[in-house]
Amino acid sequence: MKESKYVRLADTMFRILSRSRIPVFLHKKSNHIFTVRQHIVLLVLRQYENKSYHVFVEWLFEAYYLRMFMQLSNIPDYTTLQKFAARVSGTILEKIISSFILLIRNIRKIFTGIDSSGFKSTHSSQYYAERTRLRKKWIKLSIGADILKQIISEIKPLSVAVADKGYDSEETHVLVREDLKAYCIIPPRYAHIPIWKTHGR
Repeated sequence: MKESKYVRLADTMFRILSRSRIPVFLHKKSNHIFTVRQHIVLLVLRQYENKSYHVFVEWLFEAYYLRMFMQLSNIPDYTTLQKFAARVSGTILEKIISSFILLIRNIRKIFTGIDSSGFKSTHSSQYYAERTRLRKKWIKLSIGADILKQIISEIKPLSVAVADKGYDSEETHVLVREDLKAYCIIPPRYAHIPIWKTHGR
C-alpha cells in the first residue's frame, strides 16, 4: 500500500495549519487525546478518499506510516470525527482556507464561478410538512470558488466571474464589472427577448 501521497498531503496540511495559528485544542478541558490539527487533517483525508467515517477509520488501521507521521497514538472512533466536524467553527475553516491561498503564491487573480442551492430550515419530513400544512422555509446558500484551483475565497481579486442565468441582473453585472473590476460571463435570463427590448447598461 502506497502511503507517500497521503503523508505528503498531511505534511502540507500541517504546514497550512501552522500558518493559520490554529489552537492545539479547542477547549482547555478537552481530553487532549487528539489535537485540532490532527482532527482537521483526518477530515481532509477522509474527504479526499471520499469514504464514510466508519470506512475511513477502518482504513486508518492499515495506514501505518501515515499514523506514525501524524503521531497518532490511538485511532479515533468514527463518532469522534463526526462530532468534531459538527462543532468546528466557520472561523477556523476561514483561517485555514486563507492560509492555503497565501501558501500558493502563484495565484494573483481568481477565475471564479458562483452557484447557489436551497436547504430546508427544519428537519421535519415532507409528509409531516404536508399533513400539518407547515409553511415552507428555505435557506439559500451561495458560494463562489476558483474554477482553476477549486479554492473558495474572498481575499483575492477577481479576473473573471462565471454564473448561470439565475444571476442575470443589472445589480450583479454592475457589482462584478464596476465594483470588482472583473469580466462577467452570465447568460441572459430571458434569451427570447430581443436586445432592443432589454433594459440596463
